[in-house]
Amino acid sequence: MLLIALLVSTMPGLHPRAGASDIVAFDALDAQTYDISRDSVVQLLCHEEQTGRYFLSRAVVLDAQPGSRPGFDILLGTRHALRGNNGPRTCQVRGVPESVGEIVDARTGPPHPEHLTEFSSDWAILRTRRRLPDETPRLRVLAAGPIDQGDVSLLVRPVDRAPCDVRQSPPAFSDPGLLIHGCRSRQGLSGTPLVVQIDGEPFVVAVHVGHTIPFGETQDSYGIARRLNGEFLTTLAEYLHEAGIP
Repeated sequence: MLLIALLVSTMPGLHPRAGASDIVAFDALDAQTYDISRDSVVQLLCHEEQTGRYFLSRAVVLDAQPGSRPGFDILLGTRHALRGNNGPRTCQVRGVPESVGEIVDARTGPPHPEHLTEFSSDWAILRTRRRLPDETPRLRVLAAGPIDQGDVSLLVRPVDRAPCDVRQSPPAFSDPGLLIHGCRSRQGLSGTPLVVQIDGEPFVVAVHVGHTIPFGETQDSYGIARRLNGEFLTTLAEYLHEAGIP
């Protein structure tokens, strides 16, 4: 499928700059690009002090401002990983020292007055205490208009390179901020990025927020992801500006 995509890079100031729109193919990653890109996905371990429980999710390390090398990293995850019914959680990147991977700041989607994990606002921009290892791949983001077909890759570890299809939203679930997909998913994969390949480069287009949502009489199951649309990227640009990333 062909779509009109908006390639976005964050520039000084409060708004991301959009280049000229190009017609590009909406394609899943090839095997080599998948193998390289999957190491951009980290495990996010969050502790809930009130209950003593730990929660495991995923996040992707972003190349949020290409050419910049701050002393920390910007991650994209989900809001429901950071906050539950018992309040906020303390989070860190699993597998690195706390002095490096502690989450010291976050910007999240606005909470719904009735539903804690409303899908359309279930995203989080996270900042680590220090920069993760240099060998960690950092992926760029892409804002694309609403689409209902094509192939994407869900960067699952261990490896599952199989592409999955983007599906038309059922009438009962037609929020334009969401992407409905057929990727195989399970509990604990919230925060995993959905990625496409353009001119050989991977771009994050959405973040997985929920699995197996039944629709209609057939009870078909779908994956739900939050699209990285222009509104989200404006928020990301504002956050980068506040964090002092030129």
